[in-house]
Amino acid sequence: MSRNSITRYVASSRDRLTLAAWIMMFREISEYRELIYRLVVRNVTGQFRQSFLSYLWIILPPVATTVVFTVLQRARIVNITMPEDGMPYAIFALLGATFWGFFTQVVSMATNSISSAGMLVSKIYFPREILVLSAVGNAVVNLAIRMLVVALSFVLLGYAPHPACVWFCLLLIPLLMLGVGCGLFLAPVNVMMNDVSRMLEFAFQFGMFLAPTVYPTPVLETVDSKWQVALYWMHQLNPVSHYLYALHELVEKGTLTFGAGLQASLILSVFVFFAGWRFFHAVEPLLAERV
Repeated sequence: MSRNSITRYVASSRDRLTLAAWIMMFREISEYRELIYRLVVRNVTGQFRQSFLSYLWIILPPVATTVVFTVLQRARIVNITMPEDGMPYAIFALLGATFWGFFTQVVSMATNSISSAGMLVSKIYFPREILVLSAVGNAVVNLAIRMLVVALSFVLLGYAPHPACVWFCLLLIPLLMLGVGCGLFLAPVNVMMNDVSRMLEFAFQFGMFLAPTVYPTPVLETVDSKWQVALYWMHQLNPVSHYLYALHELVEKGTLTFGAGLQASLILSVFVFFAGWRFFHAVEPLLAERV
């Protein structure tokens, strides 16, 4: 007679609080990679089902933001000046809106991934990180679609970026880690307090102006008011800003300066990711009770 093996999962297990938990965390992600892929495909194909504009909703936000601010800049309603040897303002705004939108979408989708799963979390056991990663995979696919619009904009505006700008794809990894880490911290909190997702939406709307998305960072040596100095430091303290600085430098000059700001952002991104993942794994057994 064969014996059936039984696997028991104990919510209060202390193993989640030890260093050995890291091994289990990586092993679970590897074992469930097929599920991650299937959930990403499901999310991508179903995100705009029964929608008239369908996948146009992916490209409309950055394009609409770019058009509005370009009109305001050309009409001199918003005083935004670009360097003579720099990229056109429309390209600058489109790049900022695209990659800021990518970061905010990663955080928002990761934060809402658990609360939106509903009965799937409470009835079936699987590592809950799978839901977060599959939601983030959806944001990555959306970015790939938006990048096609960025490439088309280069052609239509007659602006040739430096070929070295493709290396920014490597910097997307730590930027993604920063967004996922924030989402892993906020997802369990959002399960208990739904206000978190609304607070994020509110914060990201204003946070766009605290990074060089639709206007460049003031040059500290030439500022003539304390408000411009304050804006300069707000940009500098935003880790996403330094990824955008790197993107602008790669597009315009093909070089990449690893200054103190970019180095600090890289370190912060890695720390937030692993700290958020560790926190999420520790509180994971409590999620099914709260959904």
